[in-house]
Amino acid sequence: MKPDFDPSRPAVPIAYPRLLVEILVEQGIRRETLLEGTGIAADAFENPDNRLTPAQFLHLVLNAFYYGKNPALGYELGLRTPVTSHGFLGYGVMSCQTLREAIELASKFVRLRTILMTFRLYEDGDEAVVEANANYPVGPLRQFVFESLLLSLARAGTFISGTSLQDGEIHFDFPEPDYYAPRQHRLPPMRFNRSANQLRFPRHYLDQPLVMADPVAARLAVEQCEREMALLNEGTGDLPARLRALFGASDGSYPNLETAADKLFMSTRTLKRRLQQHGTTFQTLLDESRRRDAMRLLENSGLSVEQVATRLGYSDPANFTRAFRKWLGATPRQFREQARQRAANA
Repeated sequence: MKPDFDPSRPAVPIAYPRLLVEILVEQGIRRETLLEGTGIAADAFENPDNRLTPAQFLHLVLNAFYYGKNPALGYELGLRTPVTSHGFLGYGVMSCQTLREAIELASKFVRLRTILMTFRLYEDGDEAVVEANANYPVGPLRQFVFESLLLSLARAGTFISGTSLQDGEIHFDFPEPDYYAPRQHRLPPMRFNRSANQLRFPRHYLDQPLVMADPVAARLAVEQCEREMALLNEGTGDLPARLRALFGASDGSYPNLETAADKLFMSTRTLKRRLQQHGTTFQTLLDESRRRDAMRLLENSGLSVEQVATRLGYSDPANFTRAFRKWLGATPRQFREQARQRAANA
């Protein structure tokens, strides 16, 4: 278990437990019964900004299984989770230009919606793969967590891309449960006893335009996600991590020192002093983020070097080339060619 995990710190957005409770109430179970022993106040669901502690949420899930007698609860929650339940992250995902951008955005800010899981995107032949991994052990609820997460991701992907749930597959690393077959007609194809927990679909879907693409709305949603991330990290004492959360490569939108200090609710002098105490500087963290995003864009996008420079906030491509050479000892074009050669030899 990671040392920063605190089961008593509010981290679970109220939208998910609210939906879980609604599902069980529809089945005739009283809300008061579901909340027994959880420490969740009856009015906790009224404020959309509320968060539960992981301990409260997991206790609620255990109650739901106990009183609901439905082993397929993970399927039900995954199928019922709308994209909008993910808050500003959901709106940002809907507004992205492509499915690839949407998945990368969701991966970057996944901690806003769950601290239990992370996921990554990669390509495997003709398939795109979204692989989910658990950050912390959740005991008997592990299967429920993977089922609900991957099914909700599949549902979100079909909604924003206009495709069908039947166009992909979900892989699980556990055996096929008895409750799968009776519900198979409502679900995407599922494969069991696989090496990892994954969502797989045709690779060419990644770069198709999304039906609700809106660059302005996406940028506004990302800004809000950055602010939420900074606030979520406020109590951790990890200022560099909070600052990294503010940096984004979308259209050169890295905040300057003054903007970052404002978003972190402190003066520029305080920000510089506290970063110094962590053994780093604002410019060091900015360069770190630019270097990471430059490598990603050069390796995985069709943007020209000039377009990458603009995306990273450089008005003069020559300045970007000089900075990149300083970071990696090669020009952006040399790095891209080396990356292509590595891919060809893989």
